[in-house]
Amino acid sequence: MRPSPLLPATAAVPAAPDFEGAMAQVQALDETLAQEFEALRSQSFELLESLQDRKVALLESLEQTSRQVAAMAPKPPQWAGVVEALARCREPLMRNEHLVARQLEVARNALRALQAADPTASVDLYDRLGQMSRRGGNRPWLEA
Repeated sequence: MRPSPLLPATAAVPAAPDFEGAMAQVQALDETLAQEFEALRSQSFELLESLQDRKVALLESLEQTSRQVAAMAPKPPQWAGVVEALARCREPLMRNEHLVARQLEVARNALRALQAADPTASVDLYDRLGQMSRRGGNRPWLEA
């Protein structure tokens, strides 16, 4: 039996966007960003890695929904609620991004300091007042 010439067998009807599902994904993204912040603060890198996978999956799914909506001529009013909820996620996302950038910069600086350190050079030590402490055989002037 041949397929009907009026309906090609390969034509797929585009699925309508699931706005309720998208809203649930935005809420899950918000929760994931809060958990990511706590993982960054506690430096729990194993948890952070698993949260990254979840965050990327949520963002990719929301991007797919966004593409479906972009293909629609009049934008459905339900999409405005999703966009508004996503806008609220922007601040936590930026906060986490800045925190990661700062931690990465600290790690880079520490690595540079370790790589540039000359093991034969003397180390300058400072006391709690910010003064260079005297080491070795020199007696402090108060003991004289």
